[in-house]
Amino acid sequence: MNYFEYNGVKSSDMGLYIQSKNVYSSPKFDSQFVSVPGRNGDLIVSNNRYENIQIIYNVFLSAKSVDELAEKLRKVKAWLYSQPTGYHTLTDSYDKKFFRKALFASSLDIEDELNKIGVFTISFNCKPFKYSFDGNLPHYIKGTVSDFSLIFCRMNGSSSENNWGNRWNQTVDLKLSGENNMYIIAENSWGDGNWGTYSPAQPNTVYLKVNENWKKDNARFAVFIFGSKGEYWYSMTNVGGDVYSAVLPTPSYTTLENPYAFESKPYIRVFGNGDGSLAIETQNGRQQWNFKSIDEYLEIDSEQMNFYKDTVLKNDTVTGSGFPTLAPGENKFILGGGVTSLSVFPRWCTL
Repeated sequence: MNYFEYNGVKSSDMGLYIQSKNVYSSPKFDSQFVSVPGRNGDLIVSNNRYENIQIIYNVFLSAKSVDELAEKLRKVKAWLYSQPTGYHTLTDSYDKKFFRKALFASSLDIEDELNKIGVFTISFNCKPFKYSFDGNLPHYIKGTVSDFSLIFCRMNGSSSENNWGNRWNQTVDLKLSGENNMYIIAENSWGDGNWGTYSPAQPNTVYLKVNENWKKDNARFAVFIFGSKGEYWYSMTNVGGDVYSAVLPTPSYTTLENPYAFESKPYIRVFGNGDGSLAIETQNGRQQWNFKSIDEYLEIDSEQMNFYKDTVLKNDTVTGSGFPTLAPGENKFILGGGVTSLSVFPRWCTL
């Protein structure tokens, strides 16, 4: 027996039998055709959205008497018309891998068709996309980029070999933090300093700005990387003035595969502390966000277009390119700074 389930209640539990459904309906893309005098063909003006879709079930309700039928109809109306100010989950036995966001917002014309069997139409106003149940499950991503520390070193310029024996001076153990990518040696210092930002920066590159002390005696510069993946030395190259750079090891990515032809708007919970960053690389390019003062976690809802924690908005603590979207195909997640892990609900969708 076919059924649909709306707002947690199955149609079969209400005594409804489905005669038919518009199974293959699809939404309309919201655009306009504009005629221009003297120009062949119309211009297309797009609103970059799909319109809502009507999902329609033709049903009937069986009863042994008019009184029984009237009582069943009262229950059906109470079910369908309750909570009319927001979308609810709609599923059915025709398409068990997907659900829709729907609202019953039409009339229910049944009186003229009643005898002892009521035949009528139930029409739901639905958002254009249907969502896979798989995309409503969390995908856990553990950070790797922030999984190392680094030490900038002033090296013996007469030797090209990087080791502790050739090191003259060094900074303390450091961590990359958010959008800060350049360590600046303080004036007159032999190792103290603070983080700043070098722009335009190259991917996976760290920068060092030295002072007059560090430039003495034809010194050269290197960065020592260490962490759970091992220990590595990298020589630094001058990029202009007192600034030097080194390309860090390419981070290992965690990839989510969007199996559908449409981008999705995920819910993401970002775990960590302090300043950090999140980047997503897709076939369409790279998106990146930098976070200030994360306290345990931060929430991102791309459908609602908000950064928040519980009920507190955090939009003013985030900089970056809009809100995360997951493109068809591979989506590579790159975590930096104080971001340690993610919980991603991808919300895969299709028409």
